[in-house]
Amino acid sequence: MATVIWSLNAQEEKRRLYLVGQLEFGTYIANKTALRIKEIQKLLESFPKMGYKEQLLEERSLTYRACHINKRFKIIYWYDEMKDLVVVEDIWDMHRAPWNLVKRLNIEH
Repeated sequence: MATVIWSLNAQEEKRRLYLVGQLEFGTYIANKTALRIKEIQKLLESFPKMGYKEQLLEERSLTYRACHINKRFKIIYWYDEMKDLVVVEDIWDMHRAPWNLVKRLNIEH
């Protein structure tokens, strides 16, 4: 069973997503989104390669994967098989310009 950790950026995005969701859509939707994120994290512990390979990040040395939270947001992560570790790097709003994802994850591992 893999260990899932969240980068500081991903933690902040998760927090921001909840707060903005609460303001714009109400507590029910914000809680539903938070529950979906927890479900995805639980699934990643058992199936760390379940996400599809993120095409925008193909040029990176790591294989980034993505899982959709809903129609608008997805979790961006990578998996270290040797350590059995999933690292969630970001929660990405798909309404943003695609090249911003590459720029945002300007971390070369």
